[in-house]
Amino acid sequence: MVVHRSVPKTLGLVLGALTLLGASVFMLVDGIPRLPAVGALLRVALGAVGVLFFGFGAYRTGQQLLHRGPVVEIGPDGVRDVRLSTQVIPWTAVLRVREVKVQRQRFVALDLDEEFEREFLSGGTAMLQRINQGAGFSGVHLSATGLRCNADDLYAAVLRYWS
Repeated sequence: MVVHRSVPKTLGLVLGALTLLGASVFMLVDGIPRLPAVGALLRVALGAVGVLFFGFGAYRTGQQLLHRGPVVEIGPDGVRDVRLSTQVIPWTAVLRVREVKVQRQRFVALDLDEEFEREFLSGGTAMLQRINQGAGFSGVHLSATGLRCNADDLYAAVLRYWS
């Protein structure tokens, strides 16, 4: 299974992130003159967190628009998701496959051999992975967000090759 990016879906994600970034900037700028009031302090803190979070999201998602070629490849050799790493996850490193739901978002979770997982993840991806694990979401997660497929397609393809 070879999956490419859906440009309209990805543009929608970028637009959403930019909208929330704008709201965060407004909170930050509007709250600064009102400091040291407690409400203003909360507004500035939330605005700053929002600027960092949504700014990073808009940047990463916008960056993905520039990527050409397949985003996810699932085949006899393993799984490759260029949003996570250029490296292929071989089936021999996959210990368990499961479907995970976070609110209305569905993911395919791959529980990997610990040694392979340490080598596989690097940079910002490793940092986000540690945050996910701290929140109770173990494994590497494949998402259909912004792709020309849905979570059911990804899950079926992974199970077909992993089994």
